[in-house]
Amino acid sequence: MKKWTYLLSGVVIGAIIATSSSAFADQVKSLVGKKVTGEYTVIVDGKTLSDKGAVIDSKANAPVRALSEALGADVQVSGKTISITTADSEALADSSSKSNTGSSASSTQNPYIGSTKESLLKAKESYEKNILAPTKESKKRQEEMLSLAQAAKDDKAIANIQAEIALLDADIVKYTKEVEQIDEALAALEK
Repeated sequence: MKKWTYLLSGVVIGAIIATSSSAFADQVKSLVGKKVTGEYTVIVDGKTLSDKGAVIDSKANAPVRALSEALGADVQVSGKTISITTADSEALADSSSKSNTGSSASSTQNPYIGSTKESLLKAKESYEKNILAPTKESKKRQEEMLSLAQAAKDDKAIANIQAEIALLDADIVKYTKEVEQIDEALAALEK
């Protein structure tokens, strides 16, 4: 049970970092000089981290190294890239590559096939509640900001907001596909 928690946490953290890497440089530039509006205690699996999280410009920022270490993940920083891996995700990748060598075409394209019903339901819930819902809400806020920028005829803000909406749309498509693959794996279990 704990392995799946770590694995799912690692996958979610990796997905978030992978999808936001293109906007990371712009975000860092935009945070320079911004006021920290709140400082929060970060709790992982009931354990309080020594490093604090912060809210800067209405965005939650968590200490990546402390968070990943609490989850048992390895953090590597190379240039402007932060890579987070877990032993469980490496073992899963190894076992899935071995199991997929003789599998049907649909299971090689769906990494969720072969997982337990319980883990699939938890993964689906996590994607829907922790990723898709906040991403859709963020898109809604960006669309409201776009309307204001268009009314103000601020071309630079309009371009930035449209770029952010495009990234959010891509994330929504990506994670909706993940949920669809989970549904496919759940349907395969019912057969």
